[in-house]
Amino acid sequence: MRVSRVSGALVAGALATVAFGTVPAHAEGSKTTYISYWATGAESSRWHDGDNDNTSTTVRFQNCTTASSPGTRTSAAVSVWKDVFGPDENKGSKGDICSATKSWGVLAEGDYYFSLDEINGTSGPGTFHLDAKPVTMTW
Repeated sequence: MRVSRVSGALVAGALATVAFGTVPAHAEGSKTTYISYWATGAESSRWHDGDNDNTSTTVRFQNCTTASSPGTRTSAAVSVWKDVFGPDENKGSKGDICSATKSWGVLAEGDYYFSLDEINGTSGPGTFHLDAKPVTMTW
């Protein structure tokens, strides 16, 4: 009896390994949220990238509008930042994030966030306020 239980456990373990081994790789993390009435300079919440995979960090805004012109196509630019002791490290800015998913490549382990740099090409404080839903991030 003991031999058959052990054999059964080994076979089940092997099958589980094969089954889980065939699952496609996914991003280490992702989040879907929204932005409501953001002015330039606003920052997202932080996320931790453990660099456990080889997945690029991406951000996408959809259905972007401004409070002053709802229903009008709006563009936005964002920067991804690494949250470090001292001045945070800018990992680059991407424009027109409302039109397509933008990628910052594979980033090293750390805590990250994005900031809203421009709305419709303007970076002045309080000029426009952006709404976007959904906002999707992967890392």
